[in-house]
Amino acid sequence: MKRSPLLPLACVIAFHFATLAARAQSVADFYRGKTVRMIIGIEPGTAYDLYARLVTRHVGKYIPGNPTVIPQNMAGAGSLTAYNYIYNVAPRDGTALGTGHRFVPLMPLLGLPGAQFEGPKFTFVGSANREVDICMIRADSGVATLDDWRKKEVLVGTTGGGAELTTFYSSIASMLGAKMRVVVGYRSQNDLYLAIERGEIQGRCGGSWLNLVSEHGHWIDKKLVNIVMQIGLDKDRALPDTPLFTDLVTDPGDKQALRLMLSPNEMGRPYVAPPDVPADRAAALREAFDRAMKDPDLLEEAKKQLLDIDPVSGQRMSELVSEAYAAPAGVIARARALVSGK
Repeated sequence: MKRSPLLPLACVIAFHFATLAARAQSVADFYRGKTVRMIIGIEPGTAYDLYARLVTRHVGKYIPGNPTVIPQNMAGAGSLTAYNYIYNVAPRDGTALGTGHRFVPLMPLLGLPGAQFEGPKFTFVGSANREVDICMIRADSGVATLDDWRKKEVLVGTTGGGAELTTFYSSIASMLGAKMRVVVGYRSQNDLYLAIERGEIQGRCGGSWLNLVSEHGHWIDKKLVNIVMQIGLDKDRALPDTPLFTDLVTDPGDKQALRLMLSPNEMGRPYVAPPDVPADRAAALREAFDRAMKDPDLLEEAKKQLLDIDPVSGQRMSELVSEAYAAPAGVIARARALVSGK
């Protein structure tokens, strides 16, 4: 009896789909009945925390096996504590996720102390949005423009650690000649807002326009603060007339270094897992995150909380961090110097 030439092909196709099914089933079997922890490297009540809890409430329904996902705040050192924990302590089996300041994965590249990890080795899962930071200064300081800031010293605050990079104070002073005195050690963004309100400090750089609108919109309505500058690769559409840091820098080498330093803005609210998560589980987590970002219930909640959803894939996040670490040595050296205030 003559054998059909299509039989081997059919067997190969059947085997391929059977293998895929087995893999999918193994991921579901692994996660079924398990708990996934979402490590949040910021204090409760902040924008990062609100985003993380929003993701936590919805992502589990899209992970095969539908595990329970619970939030756990681990604030400290501007999210550095959480990133170090995720990289070195958390299980590498796909049951730990985390989020924190987006600039922390670049800390080793820029020679900043305290990072106990290699940035590109995190398993990047996805980001809820892109970000453009702002520099806001109390109106009663007399500083409304960059020219004013070059003449008057402004008392600004930061939480330290990874947030030191977020604020870019050293770079703003070095590149633009802005005068400032930096107070380090605030525990959270909420503490910084409270310090501004009480007059302990006069302003800060970091945090988005949308975050300011949602948490302290009355400051804008009553003209209590001035938005002096934006920090990002592109302007926020709501602030077309507010200057962008990168546009104010004229030196080509400085501009290259600054763009490297600002690359994390493209992954505004990053979610990562430890290194070496099994490939099929890492893929499942990424797909679950992407699907959650389109979930109607999540989008409705985000709208009510004034949380912008403009997702970035885990693959794109991984590319951004890898590209930063692969930058020319001269660009990295200049970025390190700018971060250190040289």
